[in-house]
Amino acid sequence: MPGRHSAPSSATSNRGFAKYGVVAVALFLVVGGGVVVAQKAFGSECGDPASYSLAADPAIAPVLQKIVDETSTESLGCARIEVTATESGQVSAAVAKGDDVPSLWIPDSSLWIGKTVRSTASLIDLASQSVAGTPAVLAARKDEVPFFDTWLTALKLEGLRIGNPLTNTTSDAAILGAVAEAGSDESALDSVGAALVPIAQAQAATRGEADPTVRLDDLVADGGVAVVSEQAFLAYQQDNSVELGATVPPTGSIFLNFPLAVTEPTGDRHETAKSVGTALATAIESEQGQRALSEAGFRSADNAPLDSDRGIGDVTLLTIADQQAAESTLRQYQVLALPSRTLVMEDVSGSMNYSAGADSRIALTVQASETGNRLFPDNASMGLWAFSIGLGGESQDYRELAPIRRMDEKVGNTTQREVLLQQTRTLPALVGGGTGLYDTTLAAFRTVQQGYDPDAVNSVIILTDGTNEDPDSIALDELLSTLRAEQDPSRPVVIVTIGITDDADAGVLQQISAATGGTSFVARNPAEIPNVFVNALRSRSGR
Repeated sequence: MPGRHSAPSSATSNRGFAKYGVVAVALFLVVGGGVVVAQKAFGSECGDPASYSLAADPAIAPVLQKIVDETSTESLGCARIEVTATESGQVSAAVAKGDDVPSLWIPDSSLWIGKTVRSTASLIDLASQSVAGTPAVLAARKDEVPFFDTWLTALKLEGLRIGNPLTNTTSDAAILGAVAEAGSDESALDSVGAALVPIAQAQAATRGEADPTVRLDDLVADGGVAVVSEQAFLAYQQDNSVELGATVPPTGSIFLNFPLAVTEPTGDRHETAKSVGTALATAIESEQGQRALSEAGFRSADNAPLDSDRGIGDVTLLTIADQQAAESTLRQYQVLALPSRTLVMEDVSGSMNYSAGADSRIALTVQASETGNRLFPDNASMGLWAFSIGLGGESQDYRELAPIRRMDEKVGNTTQREVLLQQTRTLPALVGGGTGLYDTTLAAFRTVQQGYDPDAVNSVIILTDGTNEDPDSIALDELLSTLRAEQDPSRPVVIVTIGITDDADAGVLQQISAATGGTSFVARNPAEIPNVFVNALRSRSGR
């Protein structure tokens, strides 16, 4: 579709793009003249050419193979280049470990180069900062393309098909776009973090789809919006004889820039690999190479729009102002995408019957709990306790209403999710007595710890409107010291506390959470309670 967004001139865009591509690694990468050396002069006879492996992102690997096949051995530095389609994250891990490292590497973004440099603390030579470009776009059926004013708005779209941000930059792009829009505004960055919660929880259930073709197949079949690259959008339509629509917000988009890195281990062969990489970059930049890239749907390295009105036209380049904020947001997503194993503790002491506007505190808490129930995907595990002094009989201040099970586990003729909803609705009938907070907290912590799941974030969520009123319970200092002593760093259990109204002892709740590395929240107005479930999920990023 023709472009409708303003964009800088090609020269300006290229300068901004180069800045974005190297911002994460400016102190580490050797670029420009220091690495890209003049191609050696070779004779017409190469003798027995040496072989060099090129690991390329699957999106660009086919056209690179075509360029290599159509380029003479002499023009490639008297070398045979063996192209392998490999996910960028997979190569990054291999380089970091020093295991099965390719001679040359073209990931989908310079962000992977920066991540690898930081993990190895070693320099990586670049034969080219960028051999091609393509912006991330929001694709939909032809007549169903919505308008998004920002990437943050797009992230909030229910059912957005984002893919798996843990494996490739196309799926990162929506998140990075929102981070770029936020700049250094902490409040705006906080909004991005909040928007990630439902996406990450859905990711935990589906594990995401790294292949954009699958996302586009689902889009064609069921509608909705998917994040893909412009190149994938064009290739899919050509391969499947369908017509789709695509857009980006007026703010612009993140571009994939496909740098060419020399990853051959240090030694004599490394120096030769640099020359081969430079020769390959020259072949890609040639008229024949640029024609092949364009036919495959890639823009040139200056990000100029494709010819013949293909793609989405001019797109403003979004750049990351705060690289640390971007990395922190992506790490947060990685933790959020882990499954949850959570025990929820609901206060049913007598004060929960106090009025809170048109409803009681317990009524609003039940409503909030139902909202929270919907936030957790099927592969999350959750249990429910109610607590007040003596509720469990004799000296026990808690009663188990539902043990921890997967949300989709069958329980009789229903599921754990429905059991939790049913038991949550019985809470008003249990209200009475004092607040037995400390003994219940320790018991819940130990329960979650005993059934620890190493593949999940294990946590306790406590909702209470008061302070401990059980004179026979463990003292606060002893509770805190016991939590610290029993916390196992290799099997961490996080306690998240939620104070309901100013009657809750915010200072005590904060100390309880802090003892386990958790976070504490206060809903001063009971109507705020539903939001704390989102915040409680986000707090897991401190794991």
